[in-house]
Amino acid sequence: MEIIQKFLTNNDCYIAGKKIIPKGILVHSTATPGVMAKDWYDMWNKSYAAGETNRQVCVHAFLDDKDIYQYLPWNHRGWHAGGSANNTHIGFEICEPAGHSYQGPTMIDYNVERNKEYFDTVFMRAAQLCAFLCKEYNLTEKDIITHCEGHQLGVASNHADVMHWFPKHNEDMDSFRVLVKSLL
Repeated sequence: MEIIQKFLTNNDCYIAGKKIIPKGILVHSTATPGVMAKDWYDMWNKSYAAGETNRQVCVHAFLDDKDIYQYLPWNHRGWHAGGSANNTHIGFEICEPAGHSYQGPTMIDYNVERNKEYFDTVFMRAAQLCAFLCKEYNLTEKDIITHCEGHQLGVASNHADVMHWFPKHNEDMDSFRVLVKSLL
């Protein structure tokens, strides 16, 4: 598994330089159809403080069916959870394929059959990334949550990801954790 490091050195999160000891992994999905992992660099390598962007966000990595881009060091405090999980969790985004839109948290016109190969690939790549991070930081599959689980636990803001998408392909975080465990 190749991970391309390209740190967001202009992002205020990177500039803040706060460190964490990773205690878990928080899985996100972008809800931005068709924007792939490499595309996020130019969108997020900007400073809110300097007025270059209107958002203060930053995750550790993005992945799609071709690439994994690491945008923050793994032990760097990210701005991805909207809660205390920023202090404890590595966060990464799974990029969504093009061809659908959103109404609130609901995917509109998402074609499960057309996107099966893409989904299967990113599901496996996300599990492989989690297994790598688990080995790196002495974690297990039990230390992996998604954003909506983080909200239920009181450590993240209220987002639907990834449970708005995984069930369309008959997957959920339990099956994801089983896959990560098998890779460990």
